[in-house]
Amino acid sequence: MSLKIVGDVQVGFPQLRTGYGAQTYGNTQPQTERATWIALDADGGITAYAGKVEYGQNIRTGLAIEVADELRVPIEAVTVVLGDTDRVPWDMGTFGSQSTARVGWQLRKAAATAREVLLTLAADRLDLPVAELEASAGRVASKSDGSRALTYADLLRGQEIEREIAADPPVTPASEFTVMGRAHKQRIDGIDRVTGRAKYSQDVLPEGVLYAVIIRPPAYGGRAKRVDLSAAERVPGVARVVEDGDLIAVLGEDDEAAALGARVAQVEWEIPAGQPSRFDLPALLVSSGQEPFVMQERGDLAEGFRGASLVLEATYFIPFIAPVPMEPRAAVAQWEGGHLTVWAGTQRPFGLRQELASIFGIEESQVRVIAPEIGGGFGAKSPYGLAHDAARLAKIAGRPVRVAFTRYEEMMWSNFRPAAIVEIKSGSTSDGRLVAWESVAYHSGDRVMIGRRGSETPYDPPHVKSTVYRSDSPIPSGSYRSLGAAVNHFAREVHMDELAAAAGLDPVEVRLRNLSEPRFRRVLEATAEAFGWSGPRMANGHGAGIALGIDVGSYVATAAEVSVQEKEVRVHRVAAALDCGLVVNPEGAANQMEGSIVMGLGGALFEASDFQDGRLLNSTFARYRVPRIVDAPRIDVRFVGDDTTPSTGAGEPGIVPIAAAVSGAVYGATGQRHRELPIQRYL
Repeated sequence: MSLKIVGDVQVGFPQLRTGYGAQTYGNTQPQTERATWIALDADGGITAYAGKVEYGQNIRTGLAIEVADELRVPIEAVTVVLGDTDRVPWDMGTFGSQSTARVGWQLRKAAATAREVLLTLAADRLDLPVAELEASAGRVASKSDGSRALTYADLLRGQEIEREIAADPPVTPASEFTVMGRAHKQRIDGIDRVTGRAKYSQDVLPEGVLYAVIIRPPAYGGRAKRVDLSAAERVPGVARVVEDGDLIAVLGEDDEAAALGARVAQVEWEIPAGQPSRFDLPALLVSSGQEPFVMQERGDLAEGFRGASLVLEATYFIPFIAPVPMEPRAAVAQWEGGHLTVWAGTQRPFGLRQELASIFGIEESQVRVIAPEIGGGFGAKSPYGLAHDAARLAKIAGRPVRVAFTRYEEMMWSNFRPAAIVEIKSGSTSDGRLVAWESVAYHSGDRVMIGRRGSETPYDPPHVKSTVYRSDSPIPSGSYRSLGAAVNHFAREVHMDELAAAAGLDPVEVRLRNLSEPRFRRVLEATAEAFGWSGPRMANGHGAGIALGIDVGSYVATAAEVSVQEKEVRVHRVAAALDCGLVVNPEGAANQMEGSIVMGLGGALFEASDFQDGRLLNSTFARYRVPRIVDAPRIDVRFVGDDTTPSTGAGEPGIVPIAAAVSGAVYGATGQRHRELPIQRYL
């Protein structure tokens, strides 16, 4: 006995949503176009299904909040199932801050449809018009006589009902929210995470599992010339050694045996000569630029610059940085007959399912991918080749196989945030009003959409052209929190600070003079007010900086206060304002902003991946510094959006302007302008 609400698996945004990602999306065609989104059982249980995964962003709580509000139950009554390709609706992947904005909206529609079905069932059972009934606390009751009521479980006993999500169900207006928009400080999964009950990929240990260590080259592009695994075979506890094309591995009955076997294996590597180092990177980015794409163009640049009183030109450089999620990657694969099950901390369970089916020449229906809890992703866990390796080894061994990265391997073999050069030329009047803006960006890597994100200026000069090139990447590069938006915003917002200084204007004032979009103005003014902005130079040698941006449809600004002593930058406090429309869970959204700001401080101040001759030179935390608790400033986050506007992203906008704000603050403290990151390398 149950009620199931089914619907399309290719989900669009709410009607009012425009701009970023407003269309349906897909990287593979789902095998089933309909799926269950909400299920209520005869015991009163409510289950929501979503193809997204949880890697710390707290969507399990957020989605439960949305379902709970529409079904008029407490969030504890809702179970959220995520990331299991046999159980949840198809999904492209968890990235781009789309979980609440897209899937949350679909679940709200499904829950609202379920509520209407329950009201109709109750009207028939109670012999009352639907208009005289209300749903509350898991039951439907008469508005005039609360004793005439039926629980959801009562209404569903003896019935098997399936309904499609209504085209335009009566979702709850913001004025009637009882769960959404409130601060929920406790995560649904919080206790499991802090007590160790949460299961990650490394914790999945099927009966008979073998532990694999893959022997990888010491440098990028390395190929094995000679392989001798005889010593590894003799190690006690080693069950098997594998040399299968480019896959060289030792499989043990435990981790220690496999690791020892890998250490004594003899492999001679051929490493490509002449690979560039980090010192070659700026020139390489420009010289290898290809496939120029014009992101924004209006007016006539030549005319604009002819009429400018002040012309500024500057070049900005951003290095590779590592995503360093807290949990290194792991994957477990098990074959049963012709069916493959893989447990992996991937951000793309359905994309991985498609890849595995293609590799082994089987149907996607023969592959199940389960994403357990994930300890951070940041885009780096979208590609998940480790799962391919685990599945290959499990097929060869005839037993389940677990493969897990060490911290070194996670650093070495992940995808880095692409490096970039951004060249900007601006023309303005003597009072700081832009008349011309030209930007040319060179982003490493072959995923062209990464560098394009955030490359358009939000300011209002009549003559504009923004172009993005794809450049060669000497080390693996790919998705990172906000893709290229943080990089492009750093260059643009530092340039706006330079314009303010050249024109003798306050950085806030020069921005306001060039902004017509009310939402940009609102976040900038709210941040300045929250921070107590009075200019870049503060007392006691401290400096202040401010910057704004837009990412994943959300408008954001941050201000930072810093001090600089002995070439060490200390960020004391940050104020931020975010307009992301409806805020479903203010506590969760604030956590996302705080996390992205702190992550952005690493890239602003000290993170940079160094390499030479194909080797990563700083692949441990001893040599690669990331922000720690002592680096975290006091952060004040304010939400300034309209709760009648559909939700946009909150997980990435905070990282977008923070590096420029810190750079401006360092300038205020020292008088030194920084066009290259990380700042502390160039103090």
